[in-house]
Amino acid sequence: MNKLYKTVLLAALGLAGVSAAEATIYTQGDLLVGFTVSSGNDLIYDLGQESSLFNGENWSLGSLLTGYNLNNVNWGVIGDVSGTPRIAFTTTDGSQPNLVPNNTAWSALNSAANTIVQFAGPASTAAGVSFSSDSSQSFSWNQETINGTLSTAYHNAYENPNVVGTVSDTLWAVPVGPSAIATELGNFALDGTGTLTFTSVPEPATYALFSVAGLMLLSLRNQLRNKKA
Repeated sequence: MNKLYKTVLLAALGLAGVSAAEATIYTQGDLLVGFTVSSGNDLIYDLGQESSLFNGENWSLGSLLTGYNLNNVNWGVIGDVSGTPRIAFTTTDGSQPNLVPNNTAWSALNSAANTIVQFAGPASTAAGVSFSSDSSQSFSWNQETINGTLSTAYHNAYENPNVVGTVSDTLWAVPVGPSAIATELGNFALDGTGTLTFTSVPEPATYALFSVAGLMLLSLRNQLRNKKA
């Protein structure tokens, strides 16, 4: 892509004052949370690597969300990571997310994430970095995940990851494959102060430990009853 073409592309997106060297690329594995009311500016915040999430982790975003009515803000989380298989991360209202049938479909999601940060992001993106974009721009959270008409927009290439208001949003890991099974990783919850909290789903091994412990307690209780009898 030559310099003139890059300049024309940036100008077409309303970013003529941003040089191609300043454009940034989405960091695979990071989770991006976006907020929009479909007018004014959208907020996007980098939550960091999905692999680093822990139960009870929280982010105080109240100062960044000043001016938003948290009762009607649309918000959700997206991300992806390459590997074998490649994986897409998305939030839903609790329902099972759509499949990502092949690598071509995954690449479309990765491209959408790149677009969101490349044309609106800061000089670098990493955990804790935030940026905003005009909700009418094609690369905004609003256009990419809710209202955009381009076939390449995230919600047209995949689905809408948003919920509305101070509610919970379920995070899923969706491996690429026509019959792959999505894994529920946990839930993000937004409260009235603008604090976002992650609650993880216990691993199957943890469930197994709970079951064993329950059986041991039941056995002990029965033994005590028999002694009393």
